[in-house]
Amino acid sequence: MDVDTRVVPANERSDYWHESVCDQFVQLLVTPASRNLQGRIHALDFADTHVRRIAGTEHRFQRRELDIRRGGDPEQLNIVFVNRGSTAVEQDGRSVALQAGSFTFYDSGRPFDFRTRGEFDYTIVLLPKHRLDLPETTLRDSTIRPRSALGGVGRVARRLIGSFAVPGREALGPTQAGAIEDALLATVRPLIAVDEPPLDASMLVVTARAHIQQHLGDPDLSPRTVAAACAISPSYLHRLFDTEPLTVAAFIREQRLRTALELLTSPAHRRDSIAEIGAACGIVDPASFSRMFRSRFGVSPRDLRRGASVQHI
Repeated sequence: MDVDTRVVPANERSDYWHESVCDQFVQLLVTPASRNLQGRIHALDFADTHVRRIAGTEHRFQRRELDIRRGGDPEQLNIVFVNRGSTAVEQDGRSVALQAGSFTFYDSGRPFDFRTRGEFDYTIVLLPKHRLDLPETTLRDSTIRPRSALGGVGRVARRLIGSFAVPGREALGPTQAGAIEDALLATVRPLIAVDEPPLDASMLVVTARAHIQQHLGDPDLSPRTVAAACAISPSYLHRLFDTEPLTVAAFIREQRLRTALELLTSPAHRRDSIAEIGAACGIVDPASFSRMFRSRFGVSPRDLRRGASVQHI
């Protein structure tokens, strides 16, 4: 979903923006600094995890006690990455000044106050607390502390999350969405500790898997391009996957075929041709797609659509 104040008349812009921000986040008091209001939101959801890219002119965003009483507690811990501008954030008696390249956590269940200085651009992830599986005391201690996204795990998280918050992305099927949600949570969870942990091999594997899930439709996706996205060498990427059930290439192939199976059996894609579904999964040659699919599932794409059953999952 995309929101853009430029699509509505100037006299309706303030109400439209306020309603849109509250709809995409939580109930808030939204106060633009000037009448020359501009704002954009790009929204993408992965099951219970929500990614939002929001940008605009100077603003103040306040979550008050009355807003919480009116809208309830969504039970979310949020992480905000600052892409542009500077912002002062307050919650729980703590305050932090954020610049481009920094991030912090905040909790939608308690009052907070964002004050931007000039134009701003954020990427925000709304994380379901029940999926984080961490004590409430740990979650509370993590909020409103300045963190850097220029190195370590913060850089990995920013790079991964930023790749999703791009307008024009097609909606994902349940298999891809679930896998990406798992990757997002696994990437963010280590950051919740007050002291950021060092970047380790398991985090790089999580990043590689998430990049693959997000780029299955790219026919040029390969171990080489995955390694480049993770800022590591192809040989190191292969070593990272030595302890995984599948090699990098085999993981790419498996995810492509599982996504194809999902699309072929989805009512929403029944009018898509088999060739179109193969191409959407990064396999542009129909003959190769049919051969790979039959080898993996014991049935051809055409026979599957005619009612044949998958022989092995």
